[in-house]
Amino acid sequence: MPEALKKVLIIDDDSTSQKFISRAINDSYDVDTASDGELGILKVFEWLPDVILLDVEMPGKNGYEVCEQLKIDPKTQHIPIIFVSGNSSLRERLIGYEMGGDDYLVKPCEKELIKAKVDYICAQFEAKKQLGEQANSAHRVAEDAIQSSAEIGRAIRFVEKSYAVPTFDLLAKSIFITMAELGLNTSVMFLSNQGNIFYSHNQKEISPLEQDLLELTQDKGRFYDFGCRTICNFRQVSVLIKNMPLDDRERYGRLKDTVPFILGATDEKIRSLDTHDSLLKQAGSLTSTTDAIRLTLDNISRSASMSQDKINDTMRTTMQDLDHMLPSMGLDEDQEKSIMGRLDRTFMETVANLDIGMELKDSLSGIVRLLTHLVSQQKIMISNAIATPELVEIEAGESEVIGDDVELF
Repeated sequence: MPEALKKVLIIDDDSTSQKFISRAINDSYDVDTASDGELGILKVFEWLPDVILLDVEMPGKNGYEVCEQLKIDPKTQHIPIIFVSGNSSLRERLIGYEMGGDDYLVKPCEKELIKAKVDYICAQFEAKKQLGEQANSAHRVAEDAIQSSAEIGRAIRFVEKSYAVPTFDLLAKSIFITMAELGLNTSVMFLSNQGNIFYSHNQKEISPLEQDLLELTQDKGRFYDFGCRTICNFRQVSVLIKNMPLDDRERYGRLKDTVPFILGATDEKIRSLDTHDSLLKQAGSLTSTTDAIRLTLDNISRSASMSQDKINDTMRTTMQDLDHMLPSMGLDEDQEKSIMGRLDRTFMETVANLDIGMELKDSLSGIVRLLTHLVSQQKIMISNAIATPELVEIEAGESEVIGDDVELF
């Protein structure tokens, strides 16, 4: 299909001049005419020509007044205007330039010059139009790049802050702050060792239907789209986005690149919190077991010490009783020596066993002191592990954004 001819409007009260100019260009352009300024203005708004050849000396509205009115209106201000006049003075040309004219033809002129002027103005306008389109396209690309950079920056800032988040509640709050900065309203599900944990961006209890959607689509791939809503899934986190920008495909695509970056870091953080929780429970159990062993050994040590004291008391009492009883038993000297020898050997064996018991007691006391120290250190470690680190304050504006109430259905 041949390209449509560019449209040229001749506004001139002189019919002879109209015909002369028309013959000069009608082989290459679609030409129309108007016989005065008022009709010319009406024709411009009706026809929207590509170029206007405008006579300066006309009754009623002259060419400068017509040009001034056309240049004020956004609909026609872009149309190039070539003034046509019998006056070639510098002053007239300056007035034409001030009114917004693009070129100036002096009557009488040759047909070749008229066509050359129109050809040049059309080519110049077309080049300017293309440059404008390129500039607009470059501007859009630049805006998209800036927006993309800002979104990536927010995602990176979330990852940096997530390292210090100590609980699932604060992790969900951090997600909602970042999603709000991206203009997204969301609900989230964490799949942790404690079971599925649900949160809503408006800080209210998540609806049962949203819970069902998050659970039932968790194994449906990375993205699950329905209408303006999208669910993004990772192994230990799923996010329901309630307001995806369907009318902005470029931003829609950028968000599908940015959100997984955020959730990937969240997925690792959930595993870290689960591991941290498991270690704390294990440490607590170990501390309780160690403390129970310490108490048991301490009781054994105390019992051994008490038994040893009783044996010593019994031996002393027995020796004292024998000292009083032997003289009255009527034994000869050999019998007394035999009995006393036997008792001495028994006492010596008892003392030896008591010494072994003392050594065992000392060993048990050392073990009890060591276990006491270990329990104390373990409790300090657990206390430090569960202490909440100082977090960056959330700005009031961010908190207000999170509070926006958006219903799912």
